Amino acid sequence: MRKWIPITGLLFTILVLSYLESPYSFINKDHAQVTSIPNEVLLAEAQKENHPASQEQESKETSSNENAAEDEEVAQNYSLEMVFESKSKKDGYIVETYREYQFYRDENGQVIKKVPTSNYNYLRYYDK
Repeated sequence: MRKWIPITGLLFTILVLSYLESPYSFINKDHAQVTSIPNEVLLAEAQKENHPASQEQESKETSSNENAAEDEEVAQNYSLEMVFESKSKKDGYIVETYREYQFYRDENGQVIKKVPTSNYNYLRYYDK
């Protein structure tokens, strides 16, 4: 009898923890997205019925593809570079300050826009 009480308690604890960690528990109820119907089936049914929601979703997909193409184009013309800002002498050391800039370039490689970021790098070396 005494051997079964700890084993039963351990099994009960494992079952309770398993439930609480599952997407079906009341804790994860708001965050879990569980469905038994795949998204493709829902889209196929909506297209059969010519549901306007499916047309809106298709237009959103095409506009998101266009936006993605524009983002790729901007990303190709965008680079981060460190630019020398200043040089100072402190306690027998020379300190050089470099600031990171975002450079936007056109197709010819000419700088269109130069945007400073908040990232700084410091190079310190001994002055003889």
